[in-house]
Amino acid sequence: MRVLCCLDGTNVEPISRATTLLSPEALTLGLIYVIDKGPHHEIEHARERHFRPPVPAPAREHEMVEVEQGSAQEIIEEGLRHLSGAETLQREGRPEREIVNAAAEWQADLIIICPRAEYRDKHKIGPKSVGHVARFVLDHAPCPVFLVRPMNRDQFPIKR
Repeated sequence: MRVLCCLDGTNVEPISRATTLLSPEALTLGLIYVIDKGPHHEIEHARERHFRPPVPAPAREHEMVEVEQGSAQEIIEEGLRHLSGAETLQREGRPEREIVNAAAEWQADLIIICPRAEYRDKHKIGPKSVGHVARFVLDHAPCPVFLVRPMNRDQFPIKR
């Protein structure tokens, strides 16, 4: 079974725990991290609004790319510390589309993804608990998707 694990920089532990639920026999794990290029376009639009050239100076652009690449490498390395022996895939573009396309190209039998990146806020339940990347993957994946939520029992019981 080929299992593609989607890393976002905050979710390696829940992803790693989820893989323990799978039979280790004939299990091939893949770790994917996508450098989101969407924010670059947002920066270009913001700069244009202030009558500046749409693209930052080449030195600044190079610096931004280096930081993104370094961060991506750290996230992949952290994933490998938890899931040693996994294959790694690193992409650039829109994460939701890159994950779905990589799953098809890599011939994944299962995708493991968390509902959204959890940076500062505590995980919340409810209709906005699944982010746009996870929602897109759920709706467009070429294989089953295992949505892994972090443990969060302190919001229960839910009012009836």
